[in-house]
Amino acid sequence: MKFLGERLNAPLLGAPGTKLTNTTLKENLLNADVQFNSLLKLYEKFEPDIMLPFMELTVEADTLGMGINFPENDNPAVKEHKVSTKEDFEAVVRNYKGISKRMKVFTDVINKMSKNFPSSVNNLAYVIGPITLVGELMGVEQVCMATVMDPDFVRKQLEFSVKVISDYSNALIDAGADGIVVLEPTAMLLSPPSYAEFSLEPFKELLDKANSKNLILHICGNTKHLVEGMCKTGTTGLSLDAPMDFEALKEQVPDNIALIGNVDPVNVMLTGTPEKVESETTKLINKMSHSDNFILSTGCDLPMDTPMENIDAFMRVAKKWKSNSL
Repeated sequence: MKFLGERLNAPLLGAPGTKLTNTTLKENLLNADVQFNSLLKLYEKFEPDIMLPFMELTVEADTLGMGINFPENDNPAVKEHKVSTKEDFEAVVRNYKGISKRMKVFTDVINKMSKNFPSSVNNLAYVIGPITLVGELMGVEQVCMATVMDPDFVRKQLEFSVKVISDYSNALIDAGADGIVVLEPTAMLLSPPSYAEFSLEPFKELLDKANSKNLILHICGNTKHLVEGMCKTGTTGLSLDAPMDFEALKEQVPDNIALIGNVDPVNVMLTGTPEKVESETTKLINKMSHSDNFILSTGCDLPMDTPMENIDAFMRVAKKWKSNSL
C-alpha cells in the first residue's frame, strides 16, 4: 500500500452509515453483514480512497471476557474492569481462546470489504493499542497509577496484550486488510518517559509480530507531548486529532511517516454547516499543500449523527484537491 505523495483522503466513516441502512449502531457492531452493508452504502455515496470498518474499542476486551454494555446507538463500554490482582490477570490469560467472539465479526467485515470494494480502495482495520487494552482490563485510572506503583504488573499485562493484539492484527491482515490502525487513546494520559516505556516499546513489539508492517498509530486529543516518541515507533503514519496543529507538525514528523487528519469531527463535521466544512477542509489542505506525506482525514471517528451533506462537502474538497482543481 502506497501512502506518500498520492493526495489520499480517509474520512473516518462508519457510524454515519447507520443512517443509510436504517440500522442501529449495535446491529452493525454485532453483525458482519449489517456492518458491511452500511460501509458499502457509505462507499457508494462518497467514494473515499481509504475505507475502514466501524471504530470499536471493546472488541479485544470482549474476547477476554470483560463483559460489554451495548446501547442501541452509543459506543459500547466495558461493564467491569476485572483485573486488580495477579490472580485476576492469570485467569484472563487462561481463558483466552485466540480469535473468537466479535473478532470474527470484524475479520469477516474486512474479508467482505477486500472482496467487494474496487482494488483502488485501501482497506484498513482497527485494533486497540496495548496500554489501552490494559486499561480496559484494569481501568484507565488504575493502569496509570500502576505504571508508577506496580510497573512490573503493567509490563506483564502489556506482554499478553501484545500477543492478543498481534493475533487479531494478523487475522485481519489475512482477511484482506491493507494495514492496521492501532487505537491507543490511553497513551495521551502518559508523560513522555512513561509513554516511551509503556506504549512506544509495546507498539514496536506489535510491529515486529505483525505480518504487515503497515501499522498506523492513532491517539486522540492533544498529543504534542508525545509526537517525538510517536515518530520513533516505526509507524507508517500518525492519525492525529483536531487539537493538533498540522502546519507546525510538518517540521517534527519525518517525510516517510504519513500525517493523517485532522478536520474536527465534532465542531466542524457534526455541528458545522457544509460551508464551514468546505472552508475548514480547504484551509487544512492549503496549509499542507507542499507536504507529500499528508493524508486528508478527520481528527477522529465521525459521530453517528454527522450530517450527510457535511460529509459530501468534505469529499467535494478532497476530490478537487486530488484532481488539482482546488
